[in-house]
Amino acid sequence: MPKPTFDEATPAVITETLLSVIRLMRKQVDAAMSAQGLSLAREKLLTAIAQEGTCRPAELASVLQQSPRTITDAIDAMDRDGLLVRLRHPTDRRSQLLELTETGNQALAQVKKPKQEAIDKLFDGLDLTARQQLLISLQSIETLAQQIEEQN
Repeated sequence: MPKPTFDEATPAVITETLLSVIRLMRKQVDAAMSAQGLSLAREKLLTAIAQEGTCRPAELASVLQQSPRTITDAIDAMDRDGLLVRLRHPTDRRSQLLELTETGNQALAQVKKPKQEAIDKLFDGLDLTARQQLLISLQSIETLAQQIEEQN
């Protein structure tokens, strides 16, 4: 399929291109991280726990905008792998708390550099001005998308 010209820069073409770029970026960053033992999805979840501190699975699902079931499956796997632990909630017997283990912290540290290198490689062809223009455009679209979401 030939690449569209600048004359064909319709919102639909831009959206399809952006979605393609996101898919490719995710794939390449994930591959670089997975080679070090931690996928992008797992890194995202562990990073959220690291930032939130000890937290409930429901809080984590909310922060990550994921369904509780999806989060539970991921937590189960990472618990088995020793990346996090489930603790009893001190005041609510029905609730669990999640906390990173030392292994989880080490895994996060281990993928930091390969993740950054993969991201940097993706932007090698853009100078500072081009990156700034891209950021401004994406922030404008993000703001509009948030406004639309709030209206719905």
